Amino acid sequence: MPEDKRVDYEDDIKPIIETTTKPKVRGSCNVIDSKSACFDFIGEVFTEERMKLSCAEGKFSLDACPYSDLGGCQATGGTITESIAWSYDYGGAPITAEEAGYQAKACNALGAGRWVTPASLLGN
Repeated sequence: MPEDKRVDYEDDIKPIIETTTKPKVRGSCNVIDSKSACFDFIGEVFTEERMKLSCAEGKFSLDACPYSDLGGCQATGGTITESIAWSYDYGGAPITAEEAGYQAKACNALGAGRWVTPASLLGN
């Protein structure tokens, strides 16, 4: 792509979708029984209807996902589209600590991704 047409996430996109509200989980989609994962919907873009539509295969809840010792991939943190995909060492496809390490590397390699743990989100 020509230099003058390139779009940079940090410079061009993030300022448009940044949020000033304190992050809070608006709902979740639990697929631990089948995929050992759970998705927290955080950003303002997630209405109850959108969350339910995004959770066709799982159990929708207005509560947060269960605590995960392994951590999860936070996507577009601090924006109206923020979400976290948590990984679990139990359920239908348990994730090992080693696999979680690979997931963390892949998440952190994404421009808008960051591997988080419950402790890191609480500032501990």
